[in-house]
Amino acid sequence: MQPYRMAPLAFVLVVGGSIQWSEEMVSVTDSHQNRVARHLVLCLDGVSYATVEKMMSEGHFRRFNKPARLIAPFPTLTNPGFIEILEPLGPPLSRGYEDYYYDPPSRKMKGGFLARFRRRTFIEGTFRELFDYHPSGLAMTLEYAVPPLSPWIEARLSLARAIGKFHASDGPIFIAYISSTDPLAHVGGERWVRSFLAHVDRVLDKLIAESGGHVQVTIVSDHGNHFTKYRRVDLSVALRADGFQVERRVTTERSVVHPRYGLVGCAVLYTAEANEPRVAEVVAQVPGVDFAAYKRGDLIYVVSRQGRARIERRGDRYRYLVFQGDPLGLQPILDELRARGRADADGFVADADLFAATQAHAYPDPLRRLWEGLTNYVAHPANVIVSLQEGYYEGNDLLDLLAALRATHGSMRQSQTDGVILTTMRSLPDVLRARDAGQLLFGDATPGTKGR
Repeated sequence: MQPYRMAPLAFVLVVGGSIQWSEEMVSVTDSHQNRVARHLVLCLDGVSYATVEKMMSEGHFRRFNKPARLIAPFPTLTNPGFIEILEPLGPPLSRGYEDYYYDPPSRKMKGGFLARFRRRTFIEGTFRELFDYHPSGLAMTLEYAVPPLSPWIEARLSLARAIGKFHASDGPIFIAYISSTDPLAHVGGERWVRSFLAHVDRVLDKLIAESGGHVQVTIVSDHGNHFTKYRRVDLSVALRADGFQVERRVTTERSVVHPRYGLVGCAVLYTAEANEPRVAEVVAQVPGVDFAAYKRGDLIYVVSRQGRARIERRGDRYRYLVFQGDPLGLQPILDELRARGRADADGFVADADLFAATQAHAYPDPLRRLWEGLTNYVAHPANVIVSLQEGYYEGNDLLDLLAALRATHGSMRQSQTDGVILTTMRSLPDVLRARDAGQLLFGDATPGTKGR
């Protein structure tokens, strides 16, 4: 890793890898600890704000300041989440919203489990290069082998390896990623996540104490997980009934490609641009679908059983125009903003005002997140993005056979959106966008200077 200027925070650890869990293996006997203050940034995949908040109220993470809600990008998936958090370090656009994705130029499905075993297809040229510790592809693949025990063991092994690598390094900041916390939530539920987080608390408490004040720690997650019972949604049945062909590549005017990776609360669809309005209308009527959205020109359209609306952007201002109903439930908020004089003559509202007004909304920060989800993060944005209702999921058939789903993420809903950031360094605002968290952690970095 090449040196770069560090923001006020000092230590980031990302959860998702593997480690040996013996307490002796995470001792902080570090030959560098008396030379310079160091910052560990621990990135935990899929850890919810609500879970950490409850644990802190019970006495865990006492060395940390009050946590902040981290509003993840939409769709609430790992690739968009960490790309936005790591934005000051210059991560490239992702090849797909998830690791199994459709590549329109080649008209092929790419990635998937096998791609994880090759650094060239999984790490190189992606945001993952920015992590100082990242679990192996094999370890990540085996996380679902014997659920929930396998991800719980892998999370502890990954944490130990990350701490060991931190001790062996000498840079001022170390960014570690642990992926196992997300499958642990999916297949184990909140009890298993809390068990691992209690272990993290003990390890970090010892690390900080033995450093003599020379180590600071930040924990940050890419999105939340909503714990409830789930039912599967099948979008393909409705699409085929309407005459579309659901297949692995766009080959005809009626082709729809539906990459299915993981078990999540959203879906991304690729099709001919002329099909976007009809595809959105069809999937929006499927039980369990909250809404579908697509971009035409400089406009984004939102379709649900509750209504139709359009999103427009002008600089850093947005306008939400309703044609029928109110699919995002924003009219009362916008009416109040207009009454307070926060909308201009054309009805556009500043991004900062919208963010402040929608932080506690069922869909936090919805206009910006929808816009970014259909224009940013990935090299080839989907033609249609679908957000599911709470209690519904869609995804990989094989994973369905391996485990009963106890939690998921991906949707626009607050319950799946809210990640967390907490640090030993300073107090935080109550709510942060993922991008704001990245600026807080890495804002003084020169883009592209960190990495292998």
